[in-house]
Amino acid sequence: MKHTHILISAAAMACAMIVSFNAVPARSRVLADVTGAKSYIEIDKRDAASDGLHVYYETGDKTYGNKNGWKSKGQMTSAVSGKKIETIKIKLSGKEYEGGIRYQVLSQGSSKWKSWVADGKKAGTASKRLEAIKIELTGEAAKHYDVCYRTKTATYGWLNWAKNGEVSGTVGLSKKVEAIQIILVEKDSGLPGNVSGIVSQQEKASMTKEADGTTTDNNSKASSGAYSALRYEDNAVYYYDTKTGKKKTGWIKINGLSYYFDSSKNGKLTDFRVNDFFSKAVFIGNSTSEGLTTYFNSKGKNYLGGPLVAAKVSYTFNSDKAKLNGYMLKYKGSQLQAKALVKKAGSKYALIMMGTNDLVGTGASSVAKKYKSYIEGIQKENPGVVIYIQSTTPRRGTKNVKNLSNDKIVELNKLMKSYADSKSGVYFIDISTALKDKDGNMKKEYCSDGYVHLNMKGYKVWVNTVVDYVRKQHMNNAIAQAKKNSEAAKTETTATEAA
Repeated sequence: MKHTHILISAAAMACAMIVSFNAVPARSRVLADVTGAKSYIEIDKRDAASDGLHVYYETGDKTYGNKNGWKSKGQMTSAVSGKKIETIKIKLSGKEYEGGIRYQVLSQGSSKWKSWVADGKKAGTASKRLEAIKIELTGEAAKHYDVCYRTKTATYGWLNWAKNGEVSGTVGLSKKVEAIQIILVEKDSGLPGNVSGIVSQQEKASMTKEADGTTTDNNSKASSGAYSALRYEDNAVYYYDTKTGKKKTGWIKINGLSYYFDSSKNGKLTDFRVNDFFSKAVFIGNSTSEGLTTYFNSKGKNYLGGPLVAAKVSYTFNSDKAKLNGYMLKYKGSQLQAKALVKKAGSKYALIMMGTNDLVGTGASSVAKKYKSYIEGIQKENPGVVIYIQSTTPRRGTKNVKNLSNDKIVELNKLMKSYADSKSGVYFIDISTALKDKDGNMKKEYCSDGYVHLNMKGYKVWVNTVVDYVRKQHMNNAIAQAKKNSEAAKTETTATEAA
């Protein structure tokens, strides 16, 4: 399965159209659901009953044992208040692939790692705090999934994700592990991101005290940290092999997305592969968004990586909340709320365009409140999903049909842009401006019905606007991270020289 991104679009007025979805390959998703522990099955009955591969884990201490119980889905497990994590157990469950999981810990007062243990056995020593851990999959499981994990440590806070046997925690610094998250992801799909809303405070997966007393990044694999090898030099971004110190070129995957480093330009970053993004995305909306399916199909099966389109005629925030039969989104034959569809599809990005139907007879501020609640419901059900609000498209003509005016649409878009600017993990894409004429109406050449629906020319403008936004956003993200890495490297070098 593959992670998907969700693009949600505001749709048009109710019209007699049939719900349709673009055919796409099976999606991948983060897999870390609890099974086998009866008292925790309620976390996710669907996955607990499946044959899919899952990971669950629990920590303990001498005094209270494993009081926190089994955790899953990247949930945080921490010490009992006032105590320290001393031991950990990790298990796999599911019949999807043969294999297991093994782990090795570093405990307080020791410079040597404990022996590897596996498949639910206890690792660690009572009365000795846990300071670092390595985890890896074995057998067929290791060929299909990566195990990702991160620790919160004293002084340094949440470190970045480690995976497949890399060190997470501190070595030689005597800093206790205060919490841990573990999760499975599809092989080579990148690191999980802000699971459970937690943001890594360090770009490093582990901290090590070397002989000279300096602290360095123990996570030397270029692909293991978010943009760990990116550097900004001479007003350009380059990608360095952290082991050899040489520039790498060609398409390089960073956190599941591909960037192109041009060999003819000395390894300079020049492009971003948008298909990687859209293959993990879903467009959500009403009858206006439905037309995206026809547009994508006209471009061919693999256009933009085959994004998922989930749209329904007359779909509104109210019909989604009330689970109104016949007016909900559909996925693989099931009617679902948006938050459930995103979860079932395994979407990583959600592009949403809503509001047209909702604005009929209702003020923009009231619709904006429903829009925000709708988005936050999706985020709560799907930790780490990135939301893109696509501006509600303008209507055509000047007659105020059913009390829907462009003035209300403009007001709603302003409110949702302001919301996106203030909300983590939410972005606003202005697709309306490119569709408007000088009077603020939808251009005649883009309208199919003289009212609110678009023709193929209109969808081309819409999709191209979104593609340009996504490419620019991720290129800018890479530039920003490269600058941050370069500044950190300069600071570390200066500090070392001064010492």
